[in-house]
Amino acid sequence: MTNKILLTAVAILIVIAAVVVALAYTYLDIGLAPKGGGALRVAMQSFSAETLDPSLDTQDGLRYHTHMYDYLTGANPEGRLDTRYGLISEWSVNAEGSSFALTLREGVRWHDGERAIADDIRSSLEYYFRDGAACGVCGNVSASVASVEVIDERSATLHLSKSDVVFMGLLAPIEGDMPLLPSHILDGDGASALQSSPIGSGPWRFADRAEGGYVEYEANKDYWNMERVSPFDTLHISLVPEEDTRIALLKTGKLEVSPISTASISDVKSDGFAVDGPKNVISTAMRFFMGYDEDYLTSSLEFRKALAVSVNMPEIVAANFAPEAASVATGSALFTPTSPGYVEALSHYEYDPEQARALLEQTGYAGEPVNLMSLVAYGLSEMPRINEMVAEQWRAVGISAEVISTEWPAVQPRALARPQEFAEFAPAPVLHGAAPARPGGDINDIRRYISGAEGAMLTYFAPKVGDAMLAQVAAVSDDAERALTLQALNRKTYAEYWALPILWRHNTYAISPDLSDWQPTNGTPSDLHFETLLRTR
Repeated sequence: MTNKILLTAVAILIVIAAVVVALAYTYLDIGLAPKGGGALRVAMQSFSAETLDPSLDTQDGLRYHTHMYDYLTGANPEGRLDTRYGLISEWSVNAEGSSFALTLREGVRWHDGERAIADDIRSSLEYYFRDGAACGVCGNVSASVASVEVIDERSATLHLSKSDVVFMGLLAPIEGDMPLLPSHILDGDGASALQSSPIGSGPWRFADRAEGGYVEYEANKDYWNMERVSPFDTLHISLVPEEDTRIALLKTGKLEVSPISTASISDVKSDGFAVDGPKNVISTAMRFFMGYDEDYLTSSLEFRKALAVSVNMPEIVAANFAPEAASVATGSALFTPTSPGYVEALSHYEYDPEQARALLEQTGYAGEPVNLMSLVAYGLSEMPRINEMVAEQWRAVGISAEVISTEWPAVQPRALARPQEFAEFAPAPVLHGAAPARPGGDINDIRRYISGAEGAMLTYFAPKVGDAMLAQVAAVSDDAERALTLQALNRKTYAEYWALPILWRHNTYAISPDLSDWQPTNGTPSDLHFETLLRTR
């Protein structure tokens, strides 16, 4: 009996072992088990200024050098500010929004082993504020910061020259391009050292470069964020300006990740490559000028609504972009999914040509021209074609739409003049414009588009109401409370049809089928986080 029991137990163990082995082989075969080591091979179409010093380049250069650095303010993959991802473990703001107390994350070390300390904040800002710094937000941050007070090794306070409750967004990777730099390098021969042997705190350490050819990094296995320690040994980024060449290198296995245009998406997908990348990098919208003047049709809610519901936006976006490259914008044009004011429940304006005709009749529309100013913004070459399609759908419901080709330098002085100079575009001047996503963009965009402030675009029909909305939001220092205020504003301006949201543009990369789990930061083209990629086979 004992032998039978023993034999039965052994048989059961053998069966269990066989099942485990079979499951293991299945798991490996379907490519889910991440494999470590080796090189991750990436190409870029530009190295921008090709400098390793972030102060000497704009945001475009971050795709070249930011892999070895961290930002003070972190952002999560959705593009929202998040203390889990930056070098500040917490921050607080005073009631006036003029002073920010920062606590540096414990346990952060520079690539040479030195501990990151609060004095690095002081030293970095002074370096970015010097004459000759070329980074995109250096001037804005310099104008905002009155002083940096170092409290102790992990604490510092930023005193601003004026209230700015969303200031921390300028120290994050979406709006900003000012990662933290080490004071023990900067206080010595900083500029020279950053070029020859740069030291960061990020997930990749600088290893080598050949100007005009490549830059290479080694994985930082001691990175403070253990969830983002790369399984690869090295990150090799090649400069390959020509898209055809990049795609050929992808197909021969010499590259694994590369930016591609919308036109190439179908081609690379047919060869088994995935297409992914940062989402919601640029938003576009039709904005209505002169809505505060009752002599203009744009002052009428019913007329603005007619313009909105006579456009089949999903059809137009699908005709111009692959789904990986763009999505239909929803809610108010003030907000994107990276914004605290984003409301997921708000849809795009529903296409309803019959309602549009009824609204036009209600307003007494008599065939007056609607002048759509058409330009290319932020490199979106599809915008003129989209404008022609919008104008055609407006004409289908009886609107006399005219598309007028122009450029931003011709539009800007008309918008900034007081009074504005759109008489020759009366009675319905419309502009299809674009803007980058920004976490602090809610307030900045309220000031730019809704308020009557100096330098504002005056695209809202009630500038004094816009001023009050700006003052209300800018006075809220608590992030959670401000988000609720912004969400209410999203619903309000959505119902007012103050602008017509068009699309959110994404950046597209071809990715080897051997890779998975990429988590770039949405809302920016340059915070790419290649360390999150896994090799699955």
